[in-house]
Amino acid sequence: MKASEFIGTVVIDKEAKEVGKVVELSVTIKKCLVDKVIISTGSPFKKNYFAVVSDEIGEIGDFMQLKLDEKGIEEKGKVDKIEQLPIDGDFLKIFIGKEVLSEDALVIGKVEDMIIDPKGCLIHNVVVSTGSTFRKKHLMVSDENIKHIGDYVILAMKKERVEEILGD
Repeated sequence: MKASEFIGTVVIDKEAKEVGKVVELSVTIKKCLVDKVIISTGSPFKKNYFAVVSDEIGEIGDFMQLKLDEKGIEEKGKVDKIEQLPIDGDFLKIFIGKEVLSEDALVIGKVEDMIIDPKGCLIHNVVVSTGSTFRKKHLMVSDENIKHIGDYVILAMKKERVEEILGD
C-alpha cells in the first residue's frame, strides 16, 4: 500500500467506534520501519493527536482497527500539535519531495511516496519519481539502495546504474 493512500484512513477502536483518521507516519527509512501511526481526533476546529505502534494495531483494510478500547486510547494521552508527540523517526512529510542524488552526486529525482505494510509497520520501498512531467518514471528503492539521508537522499548506486534499471 502506498503511504499516501494510507493517510486519511478512518480509525476505529476494538469496540467498532470511530476514533479519528490517520494523518501522519513516523518513519525510519534506514531500518525500513514505520515507527508510529499518528491519528487525529476531534473536530476540524479542535484537533487532538495521539500515536500508536504496531502492537496496538488490530487489522487494516478499508479501516484501521485498533486493539485499544476507549479507555486505552485515553490513557495514551493526546496533544494539540503533532510536533508534541514523542516519535523515534521522522515524519513522512519530511521525506516526500526530498531530492534524490546518485552516488556520483547527480540528480535522480524526488521522493514521491513509500510502499508500506502499515500493520507490520514496515517500509518496503521508497518511490522516486524521475524525469519530466511527460516522461515521468518511477524508481523503487529499498533501504539497501540508500547510502545517506540528510537534506538530500543519496543512493548507493551511480546514475548509470539507475538509468539501466529505468531502461533509459
